[in-house]
Amino acid sequence: MYVTRTDPAPGVAQLTLDRPDRMNALSMNLARDLLDALEDVAADDGIGAVILTGAGRGFCAGGDVKEMERNRDKSLAQRRDDLALMHRIPACLATMPQVVVAAVNGAAYGAGFAVALSCEIVLAAQGARFGTAFLKQGLVSDFGLSYQLTRLAGPAHARQIIFTDRVLSAEDAHALSLVVEVTAPADLLPRALTLATGIAAWPGEARAGMKSLLRQAETADHATMLDAEAQMQGRMIVSDAHAAAVDAFNTANSPRKGQT
Repeated sequence: MYVTRTDPAPGVAQLTLDRPDRMNALSMNLARDLLDALEDVAADDGIGAVILTGAGRGFCAGGDVKEMERNRDKSLAQRRDDLALMHRIPACLATMPQVVVAAVNGAAYGAGFAVALSCEIVLAAQGARFGTAFLKQGLVSDFGLSYQLTRLAGPAHARQIIFTDRVLSAEDAHALSLVVEVTAPADLLPRALTLATGIAAWPGEARAGMKSLLRQAETADHATMLDAEAQMQGRMIVSDAHAAAVDAFNTANSPRKGQT
């Protein structure tokens, strides 16, 4: 198995890409293991947040170039099938009900860069590096990187990063809003766990609904989002979680006996 799962706190799952000898490069076996792990977590109602990180010195070095060489004899149809399976990873990250925190501990290149940007929250350790690496391999981006970079950094920065093969430090990525926090290496996973634990504590239906709305807002217009929020809020306002929260608020703020 190239992906290990631990549950470091109630409601939190940690998935670790575990191929450190290859900087967690995305071989087909690792991709299958990651997809299986994500789908298992997505179906787990007891999990509200996920930490995604890498073992060793790298987060994910992108596609496995040695495997690319071994796969030269594959047909075009086989290659398309492989990529279709791999692209289920960013699709699952976007649609699973849990909030995913990427803890980027080292190099995140190519598809690894895209996987990190597919998460809701991206943390990076000092010394982490981000790069595209596709053009030097005679390839274009995949895993949705063109979409994620353009959406998060803006078209001008996306073009500059890709066409110059710019490698970003953790601090560069933070300045471009690709990363929300930069930590000392030793603080990366504890900080990710603190965030994930807090996120997992929110009512599950509301948390998943909020993730869905934020994803929809990436491409929808204002009027569409007003309607989407109204539809979602209509479901939340009659939920047991909302009723319990209202009761708790009113109890905590009720006048003490003898007060008006």
